[in-house]
Amino acid sequence: MSRSSRVLFGIAALATCVGGLSVLAGVSLASPAEGGTAVPAGSPAAGRGVFVSFGCGGCHALTPGVTFPTTGFSLAREALAERASVLGRPLGPFVAEAIVAPGTDIALGYVSGVMRPFKELTRKQLDDLVSFLIGEPYTSSPPQLPADPVAACAARSSCRATVARWTRVAQLPPTAVPGAKIVVAVGCLSCHTYAGSGVRCPDPDLTRQGLRKKTTAALVRRLRCPSCVHKGSVTPSFAALGDDNLRRVAAFLRASRGAKK
Repeated sequence: MSRSSRVLFGIAALATCVGGLSVLAGVSLASPAEGGTAVPAGSPAAGRGVFVSFGCGGCHALTPGVTFPTTGFSLAREALAERASVLGRPLGPFVAEAIVAPGTDIALGYVSGVMRPFKELTRKQLDDLVSFLIGEPYTSSPPQLPADPVAACAARSSCRATVARWTRVAQLPPTAVPGAKIVVAVGCLSCHTYAGSGVRCPDPDLTRQGLRKKTTAALVRRLRCPSCVHKGSVTPSFAALGDDNLRRVAAFLRASRGAKK
């Protein structure tokens, strides 16, 4: 999948937030249509076609023990299962997340920064490709979100400390603090960075999102259904948070205009 030394696997998070809140923290990728449409299981047979059409074989071997090509990590199921086990990750979500946001975990002997994320894959293509690589049907599922993300943050000292630091260095107004708590609590930092916190991967830094002057309605719409705003997006829907919480996240992003020293 692209001429790359960057291992395809070891990510992620999308947990996944605005424009890419992903799943990296062990949650499966998802991008359901607004309203919650059932998603068919991935097809290993169709996934072989995705593997070929995207040129994955130019960098990755599929046969166990084969070292050519050497550009990328072996995609033999045995190699993937071993790597997922080392990281303590479920095999399917591990593979899916690594395709979308490669590079958080780099296996020994490989170089970071070459493989690009395959965000142009549709959700169905992603599920098919993962199914092919793991040898069984795989279907991504929505992230498991806390019922009350603000309270969930309040219950964790690390979350409280992160939000307190953001409030100070980004000079956030009180109205933005609940949204900041939600961003931390639902795992956005698995794919995004903010004021020095989070995982550096292809998804954008959110520290200066307010300078983009997106309306609250536009941000809520994107959070509620990312694939409705950007066709083919594999960012999961956060509709389950409810519009009140989505507006809190939007308020936080609109107030984010850069960190101060």
